[in-house]
Amino acid sequence: MKRIITIVCLFCFLFIGINIFAYDLNKDDKIYAGGQAIGIKINNGVTIVGTFGIYKDGKMEKPWEDAGIVEGDKITYLNNYKITDIKSLLKVLNKTKDEEIDIVYERNGKEKKDKITPVATEDSYSLGIYVKDSILGVGTLTYYIDSINTFGSLGHQITSDDYFSGKIYEASVTEIVKPTRKEAGQKKATIDGDDIGDVKKNTITGVHGTTNDNFDVSNMTLLNFKTKEEVRLGDAEVWTCINGKTIEKFNIEITKLEKQTKKDIKGICFEVKDERLISKTGGIIQGMSGSPIIQDGKIIGAVTHVLLNNSKKGYGIYLEFMLEDMGIYIVE
Repeated sequence: MKRIITIVCLFCFLFIGINIFAYDLNKDDKIYAGGQAIGIKINNGVTIVGTFGIYKDGKMEKPWEDAGIVEGDKITYLNNYKITDIKSLLKVLNKTKDEEIDIVYERNGKEKKDKITPVATEDSYSLGIYVKDSILGVGTLTYYIDSINTFGSLGHQITSDDYFSGKIYEASVTEIVKPTRKEAGQKKATIDGDDIGDVKKNTITGVHGTTNDNFDVSNMTLLNFKTKEEVRLGDAEVWTCINGKTIEKFNIEITKLEKQTKKDIKGICFEVKDERLISKTGGIIQGMSGSPIIQDGKIIGAVTHVLLNNSKKGYGIYLEFMLEDMGIYIVE
């Protein structure tokens, strides 16, 4: 069943490791360059976003108050059962019923323990809390390797919170909010349809994973790539989507290159030179993270950050670093 979700971009700027075989990418091989907007949904644990009282037998019950939990806390265990999402929370509550149980939660990175007693309602048991178990935003797909159904996107980490599972979706850009002096601009987009892939890793280099049968490669272009040593100063392009699902090419100038030996997200410094992009977006905005940077017809990296005091200037990450986080290594 189709669903349409309107989302405001959260990203322009951890996940558990997976076992993935090492994959050698020959220097002459081609990979697909992205540029399309994607919705990214991450299930990252059960966080309390509000509380309420439960009226029962002429008395207002507040089990959360007795346990000392407050808005912003993340529930990690109930009665020694690991809590990863709302479904697992409800499952444990139905097992324990209205008996006092152990609760473990995190606050500001520190673990706390206490006791809590669920309150029986008409058809379930309640702790008197409102919770969420996922974050949703929009970014840009960087590359895709069809032989192993692997993608890379975003170019930087979404969240430092624990990672449990995630999905990516096709997205359509509906509105551009231009930057102000104090805030970066952003894309607004809608997600329409089923997921097109699974998130396997969220590292400092971006959101990485594998695609499924819903993934459409028809609007992508096969290109060679450059290693970080081959990238040069001067003319380049950013491929990105600022309207609907159309990937467009915009001119930039690479102004500085950092000689990096370990993974970092600010190796490529650039300035937007394309007047069309400046006119439509003001430059680099949130949601462009992951947009592939192309030089001499080859992929060299992805957009990661924008300078808040000058939206025409931004940073990028070398492609090699993104590939390595999925066990993909360039060989001669």
